Amino acid sequence: MDGLEDLRTVDDLTPRLDELAAGLTDPDCDLDDLAEIEEELVAARRQELIPYLERHLAAAVEAGDWYARHVLARILAATAGRTSLEALLRAYSRDLGDDQDSLSTTLHVLAQEDPAAAREILLPCAVGNDEDLRRAAIWLLGFAPEPADLDLLARAALDSDEGIRSAVVGTLGSHGAEPAAVDLLLHLLDDPSPQVRISALSSLGFLRQPRTLRKIRALANDENPRVRAWVAIALGNSSALEPADPATSAVLDQLAADADPYVRDQAAEARQRKLLHSGRAGATGPCRAC
Repeated sequence: MDGLEDLRTVDDLTPRLDELAAGLTDPDCDLDDLAEIEEELVAARRQELIPYLERHLAAAVEAGDWYARHVLARILAATAGRTSLEALLRAYSRDLGDDQDSLSTTLHVLAQEDPAAAREILLPCAVGNDEDLRRAAIWLLGFAPEPADLDLLARAALDSDEGIRSAVVGTLGSHGAEPAAVDLLLHLLDDPSPQVRISALSSLGFLRQPRTLRKIRALANDENPRVRAWVAIALGNSSALEPADPATSAVLDQLAADADPYVRDQAAEARQRKLLHSGRAGATGPCRAC
């Protein structure tokens, strides 16, 4: 009887899934009714529904329906777990205009649950011909990093697609203070895209490597005001390294007089952090001498 019951349940749920998918495309459909079906399918976790879920999810992405993607991806993740990673990654890779916070969280949790299995999926995607999928795979590799990825990231850092180069920056940050990763981030400070330069500044400010300060300071003369603002932010984050460094102080003074108000604000905050660290360093000196 158990087998017959399982078959009956799947037969009952497939029309419910079709009903949900149709309702998600109908602007007049009752959202409470759709939510009820969604929760029913999430709770069921029927493996036999996986191919149907994948087809509906792919159709929602093709139609550019971000809300249907959100709902169907949630059900698929709950039903298939780690085995849904590739289908979810393909769905995530398409920009449909939403922030995708829920789906991005699901993806990095799945990748971290089984990094080896995730990498088997991600590495081919990260070097394939689909630029959207490459970008997403490179991003997700940051949650299952291996030193061997640095060669792949070095090649991707030269890609003509700005989004791929930005994804490289984020993933390099997952390699910490590995010298080759830091070298690549320094190289990306020369990127033609302001957004890539900003991302690199953010990662370098977080890593707080003394050897990066000279290159960071050089971007204080960048033509883009947001880049200059992020120079101040990066230097403020690195202020604990050399709180009394005159070169950094001079750059922050320059940025504090910048024509752009946002740059001036960030420079003022960075100088405050630098003064705070200088005060702490001064306060600890006499105690060590006692």
